Amino acid sequence: MSGIRNFRTFIEVVRHGSFAAASEHVCLTPAAVGLQIQALENELGFPLFDRVGRSVTLNRRGHAMLPMARQMVALYESMRAQDPEQQELAGTIRLATIATSMKVVVRALLAMRKSYPKLDVQPGISYSGDLIERIKEGTLDAALSVKSHHRSPAGVLWTRLYEEPFAFMCSAQAAREADMEQLLATRMFLRVSRSSTTGTLIDELMRSLHLKPREFIEMNSMRTIADLVKDDLGVTILPVPHSVDWENDPQLHVQRFDDPRASRVVGLFESESRTFLTSVLRQHLLAQQP
Repeated sequence: MSGIRNFRTFIEVVRHGSFAAASEHVCLTPAAVGLQIQALENELGFPLFDRVGRSVTLNRRGHAMLPMARQMVALYESMRAQDPEQQELAGTIRLATIATSMKVVVRALLAMRKSYPKLDVQPGISYSGDLIERIKEGTLDAALSVKSHHRSPAGVLWTRLYEEPFAFMCSAQAAREADMEQLLATRMFLRVSRSSTTGTLIDELMRSLHLKPREFIEMNSMRTIADLVKDDLGVTILPVPHSVDWENDPQLHVQRFDDPRASRVVGLFESESRTFLTSVLRQHLLAQQP
């Protein structure tokens, strides 16, 4: 079985974009980096990169392997940091979560307390715009948030948890009077703030589908937006969270998009330097997923 060092090297090649750049961070020559990647690919039975000259680009299988490799390295670091037979896990995890994921977090924390009574998790609700920066700065250890199209920065580990579809929403009364395009052209559009990752993803979806609202009001709280839509004060496009039941609300009309781009992915961001603690939280969050 390939050693942890090969997986570390694989992660560094992805992070820095070439064997040569990665070699400076794993204390190997570029040739040795290439040999480790080749050994890993031989054992897996498929290539992880497309190679053109000296350039390497992560391929489809490489993309699929990357989160698993990161989890293996993080789990190994956790094993090194703690001896479960000799030392009870203790410490503090500073955690932020988007509001719609708080129920998922609380369920995980209740399960964790039975096994790790000395592990203190301090959760708080925050918008998704600056959470990764706060992890990089060290003011947060982990965050449950929405994944953007950008690669996670160095030092930040990402684990996918679940996906939420985007949907057009209006009041039940409005849905009886006009279709989505007509309502967007005539009603106030209640927009999720574009300073958030979710707002940016919705904006990109609307541009790709050529949906142009007549006018809009921008705000941060999705629950507030949904309440305003129920009262027929506007229309919106929102993700449908696991923690709410908007689709069975008689006051709302919820119309999902038949488009593979129409969703957001929620997952856990962690500081790689704190995974000896946050890996426990990750395991309990993953255990909740179907």
